[in-house]
Amino acid sequence: MASYTRSPIEKWTALYVRLSRDDDNEGDSNSISHQVEILTKYAKEHGIENFKIYKDDGFSGTNFNRPGFQEMMSDIESGLVSMVVVKDMPRFGRNYLEVGMYTEIRFPEMGVRFIAVNDGVDSEREDNDFTPFRNIINVLFCFSTVFANGIKAHSIAKAPVTVSLRERRLQVLFLFRCCL
Repeated sequence: MASYTRSPIEKWTALYVRLSRDDDNEGDSNSISHQVEILTKYAKEHGIENFKIYKDDGFSGTNFNRPGFQEMMSDIESGLVSMVVVKDMPRFGRNYLEVGMYTEIRFPEMGVRFIAVNDGVDSEREDNDFTPFRNIINVLFCFSTVFANGIKAHSIAKAPVTVSLRERRLQVLFLFRCCL
């Protein structure tokens, strides 16, 4: 009977970049190419040679049904990824419950390290207690952008609704209370 030795799979680091249509207004600092530049520089400075870039251009961070993200998760679940690196927490996602589920539960369960470069988040360090609060701030930014700029709330509610500035402020306050 033949004996087979399975060679260990060489894992890589996932460099994840995302830019939504709403983020286009923020200028070049969050552009996809700029994010790739920041992450590849980080990888080189930290001796990370084996990496794959996952991109979601034009996708909102409020949900995780994004093709690049889904491809990355498939690779993680297949045991191919050892670390996920993003520019900052909002590039990963703006839904604080789902972000927390990935960064605090799923990634640790799968042995995946998570790093948000500009936010100083590294799951290997013990000083990440502020990260959940940062996620709440990210979701509030999302809601304030949707309501304060007069954007129709189609991304939150099923039917497009336009409301007055006073009503938008009340909605943001209500959503803030729901997030805590």
